[in-house]
Amino acid sequence: MQLRRFFWTGLFLVALPYNVEAQQRPQQGATPDLRDVPVATRTYAITNARIVVAPGQEIPRGTVVLRNGLIEAVGPDVSVPTDAWVLEGDSLVVYAGFIDGLSHVGVPAPRRKENQEPARRRVENPGSPPPELAGLTPDRDVRTLLKADDPAIAKLRRIGFTMAHVVPRGRMLPGQGALIFLRGQTPEEMVYQGQVSLFAQLEPAQGVYPATDMAVLARFRQLYREATRRHQHATLYAANPQGLQPPAYDPVHAAFFPVLEGRLPVFFYVEEVLDIHRVLALHRQLNFPLRLAGLSGSFDALEQLKASNIPLFLTLDLPEAPRDTIRATQKLSDDSLAARHNTYLHVSSYQDVSAEIENLKARQAKERIKYYETAARMHAAGLRFGFSTRDADPDKILNNLRTMIKYGLPQEAALAALTIDAARLLGIDKAAGTIEAGKLANLVVTTGPLFEEKTRIRYVFVAGERFEIKEPARPSRRDEGEPMPARAEGTWSCTVDSPEGSIDTTLRITGQSGTLSSSAIPRELFLENLRLEADQLSFSVTTDTYGRVDARLTLRGDTAEGTIDVPGVGVLPIHCTRTSGPER
Repeated sequence: MQLRRFFWTGLFLVALPYNVEAQQRPQQGATPDLRDVPVATRTYAITNARIVVAPGQEIPRGTVVLRNGLIEAVGPDVSVPTDAWVLEGDSLVVYAGFIDGLSHVGVPAPRRKENQEPARRRVENPGSPPPELAGLTPDRDVRTLLKADDPAIAKLRRIGFTMAHVVPRGRMLPGQGALIFLRGQTPEEMVYQGQVSLFAQLEPAQGVYPATDMAVLARFRQLYREATRRHQHATLYAANPQGLQPPAYDPVHAAFFPVLEGRLPVFFYVEEVLDIHRVLALHRQLNFPLRLAGLSGSFDALEQLKASNIPLFLTLDLPEAPRDTIRATQKLSDDSLAARHNTYLHVSSYQDVSAEIENLKARQAKERIKYYETAARMHAAGLRFGFSTRDADPDKILNNLRTMIKYGLPQEAALAALTIDAARLLGIDKAAGTIEAGKLANLVVTTGPLFEEKTRIRYVFVAGERFEIKEPARPSRRDEGEPMPARAEGTWSCTVDSPEGSIDTTLRITGQSGTLSSSAIPRELFLENLRLEADQLSFSVTTDTYGRVDARLTLRGDTAEGTIDVPGVGVLPIHCTRTSGPER
């Protein structure tokens, strides 16, 4: 008995190392599940794949080796390390990870706590309010606001983004930006580089100075010049403090010191052409390091942008046709619709109103095409730019890129704007933007050429961490007992949870049109892009104060829950109850 026990014990000890190795080393071509299998190293090898090293430069069939967050080797004849997890790359294409030039990803909009009344502060002098009420928080660091569980991180990562330049939410001067990885369990794990920008935008304050766009520009000019004076005082005092009063510290002005020293650029978010001209004029007056983002209306300012030689980050948001136009012209593209526009159309009676409506839709299509062509026109003008995902719906970004390409943007230029050009403009091209040894292991692995409609993203690597991108499961339809389709018609009483308290809002929807009225908006607004797909209701309104506001709600009978995205404020929760109609 004792001899037999020693025999089986010895056999078990001999077999143990083999069994452990079999569990830790996947077979060739297998897709390991790293949640179930412990690994000793962070080493991967993507073999036999087409590798797009940089736009216009590729390896038809090669291997990329990643180790501990960096690219260790790339080439057609690279050996696979013995400790690497092997991903067979046959039929796959490897690109450098995408870089977001400016966004709020990882910075959720602030929410008012339940049963907590918002603080109401009486401003004795609205012409000189406290800095935070005026939207002046340039000393605020976005790293203190990051939330690793922000759902927007996973949404952007699913479409290939691996790094982002993130900035705080707010009004005129929300704070300082940082470069982050789109991964990590804590804010500390996300941050790649902090204090990389001072963020500014033409977002006036509410009820206090600066309350208009022109006031924002005047306030910026005043702050900058006062910061210059304070900086000179601080420099003189540091050189020889004898006989000088020590300079007073002010966090708002001190936040401009790195800008004055040329160490920190100001990222200004602008959209309309008039705003672009205003900010460029401000830049000429003060001569500070400037970057521009947004630029949706830049097709009318290309010469001025080229002359300024300023780094640019074009929005990935594109306009959509109104819902009634989509239904009425399902078989017509924007090109076909725009071709029907008659500049000289004149109607002489009410009987011709339908022709005027159709002509208006054609004119709208012509205007939309201008936005589709903006990226191509910027490229043709010799402008180098990256992309910004702020205000863009992640689910539509890849389609919007395809639209830009359809309207003239070369595919290589689109890829460059997502990768190496964005990296250069952000000053991180030595670490990211291409697939080269020694750079960050930020990769996108696709099933085919990136911009083809049928191509799917299979894997995304962020600083060497692998994320498998799976297709979302589609709900199956039941043959019997299906629920009644959602209906949006009727009057809805809604509440928006804003940082300043609850805002009462009323929606009135009839057919394919509707209106929105609110205690925060002085007039009733028409719903734009009104759309109901299954139980998902979406629409936009254009406000005088905030610009375009987008809403998304999930309908559940006579209740609806969702979000409303207010530029400069954030994504706010909205809760609705139907108070009348439709008949069920």
